[in-house]
Amino acid sequence: MKLKQYLSLNDATNYLSAALEEQVSVADIYELSLEGHIAISIRLTNQAYAKKVGSAPGRELIDGEHQVAPVLADEVDEQVHIFNGIYDLAMFGEERFEIRKLYQQAIQEDNPVLSELSGFYVKHEGSIYKLLESLPVSNSEESQISKEARLESLLKAKGLTSQSQFDDPLSAFENFDAEEILEISRLVSPFPGDEFREAISIPANTYQFVIRPTELHRLVAKLNNPLLIDGKVESKLLPLEKRTLLNVIHILLKELRIDPNVRGISSSISLLSDKAGIAISDNTIRKVLKDVVEYSD
Repeated sequence: MKLKQYLSLNDATNYLSAALEEQVSVADIYELSLEGHIAISIRLTNQAYAKKVGSAPGRELIDGEHQVAPVLADEVDEQVHIFNGIYDLAMFGEERFEIRKLYQQAIQEDNPVLSELSGFYVKHEGSIYKLLESLPVSNSEESQISKEARLESLLKAKGLTSQSQFDDPLSAFENFDAEEILEISRLVSPFPGDEFREAISIPANTYQFVIRPTELHRLVAKLNNPLLIDGKVESKLLPLEKRTLLNVIHILLKELRIDPNVRGISSSISLLSDKAGIAISDNTIRKVLKDVVEYSD
């Protein structure tokens, strides 16, 4: 465990189940991640390209209700970064939607509606990056490293190296089809005006969801000592305070004519919380509504 950089989600559930002495499921891990208690990461299984973006962007409402239009994340610069390895999910773009979808499938409920920011975002060394679906092509210095990396990747897939195209170019190009040759030509020597053309398509990013051992250790320590959070003592919610809060929720639900017993109401409230930018899972909402009903009876 100490030597591993990551654990699969299934291995993570086994570790948590043993450490906490209670059964932990993959659905539990998805829920903990959506509520911000544990960070899920991705292990890229192919070479990816990314651009740094500004801080986590907000979202805006369209027509006042059901649609949420993501506000675009501004790119910090034109530098294209090459990503290999493990990166934490930023949890505000399509990566969060993927976790929400997997969670809904795990608890055998309908798939959620996409309301997150367009694009797949990860964290790296304190910054946020957006994984690219295509590679910008130009003669600029910012794109040079990524072009060379993509060229090397294409050649490597055919058992060649960058030197092969110079040693025996005719034989080297016999291994590629017309589209691949065109891509190599644009990578080696971009056409005039290429910066104004569409970028080169690249293979879809392939990855595995994993969890870093440090995250598991932190979560276990937090659960075993619930009063200690980030090194600070946090007071527990007393029964009287909990009952008061649940009664307030009951009054608000009654005023809004929302029946907590209606099937599917938790999904509707979850959608409203997503629109408000607050991550609350369906399962958590169901638990709260159940408590509301019990305390109000």
